[in-house]
Amino acid sequence: MATLKEVADKAGVTVTTVSRMLNKPDMVHPSTVRRIRQAMRELDYQPNEIARSLSKKTSNFIGLIVPSARNAFFAKVIESMERQTAAGGYKLLLCVSNHERQKEIDYFGMLRANKVAGVIIASHTQDIAESVSLDAPIISIDRVISPAISAVCSDNFSGGRMAAELLVKKGCRRIAYFNGGITLKGMSASLRQQGFEQALRALGVEPIIQTHREDRFISMKYQDIIAAFLTAHPDIDGAFCSNDILAAELIRYAVRVGRSVPGDLRVIGYDDIDLAELYTPSITTIRQAVDDISQFAVDCILHFGERAMPASTVFPVQLVEREST
Repeated sequence: MATLKEVADKAGVTVTTVSRMLNKPDMVHPSTVRRIRQAMRELDYQPNEIARSLSKKTSNFIGLIVPSARNAFFAKVIESMERQTAAGGYKLLLCVSNHERQKEIDYFGMLRANKVAGVIIASHTQDIAESVSLDAPIISIDRVISPAISAVCSDNFSGGRMAAELLVKKGCRRIAYFNGGITLKGMSASLRQQGFEQALRALGVEPIIQTHREDRFISMKYQDIIAAFLTAHPDIDGAFCSNDILAAELIRYAVRVGRSVPGDLRVIGYDDIDLAELYTPSITTIRQAVDDISQFAVDCILHFGERAMPASTVFPVQLVEREST
């Protein structure tokens, strides 16, 4: 692997000039920048960006901490965040906590040590705000962690209300909510259940609520829960699921036991992952504005110090009606 000195020798400049070009190219003459970059290409020189960050106040890395990469929604978040980060000239450091509080704390320590420009966190562990600190902006997505940490979320309450109103409009009267997420203090996702229940009761329908064990959030396997619930409530004619994977599993089980969708059972999911449109029947769902949320979170970090950080920002959701209703 080529060294900084070899690049300097080939470009006919000093090591100091090469270092200055890597950190502050606008302070180096354009013709010199071109010679150095040509030498780097010919020698296949790759700067050690983490090492470079140690000599600066911040690096060009943004940290992203998610509870799961298997969860389809967070896979979508990861893809969008990487794209938005790259568009801003930064690189993404991905940290997957697997819903473990200590891992989230350890990741914060690692990101702090590497002087990241900021951290975007989707924390699904309790009281994490007490254990995180950073000399850079922190943005929380999908959860209000602390008044001191900016949060960006979807309008989950409206999403739940939209789902309730559509199911009632379609003639459903025995309506269930299937919760496939985790309910913690500050979780914006819990608002979708509140919006759903409130809207149903306003329409004269009492909701039936199905809970789950927290390990299902990671595995996203719900078949036994669905089987037990539909056995106990065989007259359910409408269901709102807190994610699209849960909706797909509900449809699969219902069809397997002889119930048609949407004939006997109408199903609505949440998130609008790619599967929702590809599944048969295609899944009616509430679309979260993942790209808008990602861009907003990244922009808050890129422009930190230039403008005030909002305490909380909520993006609208959209009802996408397909074959399952």
